[in-house]
Amino acid sequence: MPFTPFHFGPGLALKALARPVFSWSTFALTQVVIDCETLVHLVHGEYPIHRVLHTFVGATAAGLATAGLWLGFVRATAAALPTLMASLRHSTSPVRSELSVAGAILGGVLGGASHPFLDGIMHPDVRPFMPFSDANPFLGWMGVGALHAACALAGLLGLVGLLLGRVRAARHGSARIGGGRQPSNSPVD
Repeated sequence: MPFTPFHFGPGLALKALARPVFSWSTFALTQVVIDCETLVHLVHGEYPIHRVLHTFVGATAAGLATAGLWLGFVRATAAALPTLMASLRHSTSPVRSELSVAGAILGGVLGGASHPFLDGIMHPDVRPFMPFSDANPFLGWMGVGALHAACALAGLLGLVGLLLGRVRAARHGSARIGGGRQPSNSPVD
């Protein structure tokens, strides 16, 4: 992709679907880390610009390394701001998964695995199955405009899903206020 943020859209959709166990932060950070490879080769005028980190093996390794770095950052932040981090870790909010080991690993792995797939659709120098195969079966699956639109739509749907989840959680939280069952309209109650 020419711009890393297009990759964020599918990540938001994944966050909406797997909110309690998926770190969007790690997913997005993994996208940036992988595209640093492209930036370096562009700056130096080297072709191909998509290399090791644009393979499923390299991108997944980058995702795991990014998850490790993210978890190190979370641990350092927890040491510096223990009260804040403790409240976030014990909350039921989607933020909790951003701080968890499982969430970071899942976000990093899915961020890594999705990158060569998405870039493989539009970039002829991506070889997603290297070192096992030089083939790129994804190239040309859809046009660049359609790919960008699909990523943007995934992001929009993900935002809607996250907002609906937040509204649903707020409703369930307010239904529990008062410590018991809420009155119903049923004559049997």
